[in-house]
Amino acid sequence: MTSRIAFGGIVAALGCWAAASNASEPIVFIVSHHNLDYAKTACEHVLSMEPEAAKPIREETVAAAIECRTVRDPRELGRRLENDVVEALAVEPLCFHVTVVKDPHPNYDAGSSVSRANLAVRKKNPFWDLHLDYRPGSKVFGWHLFPNDAGLKSSGPLVSGEGTKTEAANQICSVASGRGAIRKD
Repeated sequence: MTSRIAFGGIVAALGCWAAASNASEPIVFIVSHHNLDYAKTACEHVLSMEPEAAKPIREETVAAAIECRTVRDPRELGRRLENDVVEALAVEPLCFHVTVVKDPHPNYDAGSSVSRANLAVRKKNPFWDLHLDYRPGSKVFGWHLFPNDAGLKSSGPLVSGEGTKTEAANQICSVASGRGAIRKD
């Protein structure tokens, strides 16, 4: 387990180094603090609605509650979504020149020192912050890209969308790479 964490830290640090050394490529930070906490809140909401959903048998609410109960910590579902999105971004042709870096969650990823390296990259390069909005029981989720200039300064309005992981990867990289509007295939 420790070697996996260390390896993950090295990979993330190399990603930060690559991003810093190749500033012309768009950089997208996957913001775990938002993503994992959003999944936790979404599950808490669904589980609070479940008793009422059983009366009219709202299948999607029951399915969402079952999914939330499959994990000991609902933030795990947010991390799963992040991992799925990272995999989809890795195979999306529009992402070829987009650097993707995970920003660790301050509590969930305890002991991670990668955030300092990420902060250094953020101070020197323009970047996008990616927030993922997990929806229990659904393959579709919402996403939001926040553009920032070097030095952590907002550089315009956010861009939002929704879709499956493959659709979202296409949309996210289309926006981040500046290749025009979001495509809907």
